[in-house]
Amino acid sequence: MAETVQDFTKIYDSYLAAVKTGGYPEVAAFLSGEMLQEIKTPEDKEEFLLMAKYTAPVSYETRSLALSDGGRKAEVELVVTVELPEEVWKENNLPPVQRAEVLLRFLQEGGQWKMGPPLILGDPDQRARPADLNMGSQSDYEYRPDLELSGAILSLERQEAGTVFQLRVVDEEVAAMVPAAMVSSEFVPGRILVLRGGVHTTDKLRFWAGEVSLYQE
Repeated sequence: MAETVQDFTKIYDSYLAAVKTGGYPEVAAFLSGEMLQEIKTPEDKEEFLLMAKYTAPVSYETRSLALSDGGRKAEVELVVTVELPEEVWKENNLPPVQRAEVLLRFLQEGGQWKMGPPLILGDPDQRARPADLNMGSQSDYEYRPDLELSGAILSLERQEAGTVFQLRVVDEEVAAMVPAAMVSSEFVPGRILVLRGGVHTTDKLRFWAGEVSLYQE
């Protein structure tokens, strides 16, 4: 049973090989029941296979793996590079080469890992983020008891006051300082943090946590 990021990317590579050289039945063998229910007619199958070929990456970078539901679900974060067909990028006035962040979702069905609907996000290079991780002091932040922030951990950096977590929050990146006493070994890339605290008085992309926990499904 898959347990490492390499196990899941091996499944994904096999899926991509089926997209490149196989027909719909070969590709469907990798898909979850939820996805198969949405692809019913011959037209649906043809459209799905065509879109899968268009969006299949020429390369990808693996960022993180997060297991949940007692190890029965997994989410793998990738940054993919896609070369669009000429007719597609010309018709839609797009750059021919696209980069995007993709969350691959896997779940166990019948003792096998199947791929659920992926979540396709924007180009991470274009996402707003703090200029640096110089967090200043806690007095630079305006604390509001009703303010809650949640986001997926992208990376982390240990500093004297605690650990700074780079979080993906919708289409932005927020640097969140979590004091050392609140940091857990479970706070790793791919997991979702839920925080209460304060926002920097001059930079809304910096946050200082007063409370922190892991998101629980």
